[in-house]
Amino acid sequence: MSNLVAVAIAVVFWVGASLLIGLVGSRLSLGTLRSIARVAWWLRGPSVGWYRRQLQIETWKDRLPEAGGFGGGMSKRHLLTRQRSALERMYLETVRAELVHTGLLAVQWVPVLWLHAGFRVLPVAYAVIANLPFIAVQRYNRLRLSRIVRADDHWSIDE
Repeated sequence: MSNLVAVAIAVVFWVGASLLIGLVGSRLSLGTLRSIARVAWWLRGPSVGWYRRQLQIETWKDRLPEAGGFGGGMSKRHLLTRQRSALERMYLETVRAELVHTGLLAVQWVPVLWLHAGFRVLPVAYAVIANLPFIAVQRYNRLRLSRIVRADDHWSIDE
């Protein structure tokens, strides 16, 4: 297989995987997201301050594209209201977005299996560049929201 064909297949794979994982993620129920959010390890990791100091996340996070509305999900670009139910929904949407980007990170390296050795860095670089910034933003936003919404609290939103 020529390098051009192999790269073209990798691009088709990336687009297909992105659409499929995004669609599956958008179909996760709020109850499923709540169950995931209640797992204690979900909030472990760096503090809000670490994201601000080390990643300077406030300077670039708003420049990332937002596809939360894809497939019936909810955009995370702006809060429409500060009611508890809206904050809880935004919290759950950060869980959804992190799951989607983690899933993408897990599969987007697969083209390494058919790419020529000189091109194998492409899928790994793409997976990291296309997903880690989004994962960082979702964790940062979830940590900020967790001050108001606790995963073990009674939720005021329904399916």
